[in-house]
Amino acid sequence: MTTPLILTILLCLIVGGAIDTGNVCVVRAAVNINSGKPAMAVSILFAGACASVVFYLNSIMGFLREPAPWSYPTLVTIAGAILFAVGALVNGACAVGTVGRLARGDIGSLATLAGALLVGFVIPRTVIASQTPDLQAMTGATWLEIVLAFTAVLMILSRRELRARRLVSYAIIGVAGAVVTNWQGNWTWLTLIQEIEIGMPLQYAAVACIAAVLVGAAVTAVVKGHFHFIRPDIGTMLREALGGGLMVAGATLIPGGNDALLVYGIPSGSPHAIIGYAVMFAVLLLVLQAQPALSRLTAGAGPGATR
Repeated sequence: MTTPLILTILLCLIVGGAIDTGNVCVVRAAVNINSGKPAMAVSILFAGACASVVFYLNSIMGFLREPAPWSYPTLVTIAGAILFAVGALVNGACAVGTVGRLARGDIGSLATLAGALLVGFVIPRTVIASQTPDLQAMTGATWLEIVLAFTAVLMILSRRELRARRLVSYAIIGVAGAVVTNWQGNWTWLTLIQEIEIGMPLQYAAVACIAAVLVGAAVTAVVKGHFHFIRPDIGTMLREALGGGLMVAGATLIPGGNDALLVYGIPSGSPHAIIGYAVMFAVLLLVLQAQPALSRLTAGAGPGATR
């Protein structure tokens, strides 16, 4: 095991620990906004701003192992973002939220991964290849200034709800996530599934990173008393499998899930990542806003953000 990989695993353990406090699940953030609580969404943006700083420093100091993929959005990008958002709602959590559930004892959430894997094998390889960004661009100071200014304004407006302790966790997620991505590439579990689908060799470093995040989050949950074993429910698992399938399909079309876009795509200034994330979040908000009316029409049907 090489020194960079050891350091990467240590960082992933730290990220896992931070996830317990700094939840970057877009579904939960959208639910909070719908309830008049924007602090979590602003904190997620803060994590992205921290990742942007790391990406910029890596670029000007020559530490980028390779330029980040960069491309313009298309209708396929937008369709993928909508599909991902719907999948996250059906699942009840996004890609990161699923890891958090598993770490807290909800082993039934493994159905999300199973559904993603099964649906992933159905997606034609030509679709995956055609949606891989092939342009490359370095982010500049102008984009970083825009991200920092926008984040600062929202943080000032939400200052009464923000908590320094939580912001530290979000900063850790953004900084460590960006560093690990620079060292290992896009290492999220959605990306790992996509690579398996197209016949790429299994990236053991990415597996180790994902496992380290899960272990770090689980240990933190146990220490804080947040770990509770949840008995798997067949009906819930079927719903989560469907959600996982929709998310992997959406991530393939964008391309990228909400985690990769936050610490990799948006910091690079890629237009496809910015639009994809924005559409994803907008769809979540629109559906949640409409959910009370839908519930009255369907006798309460519709997935929530948490169990």
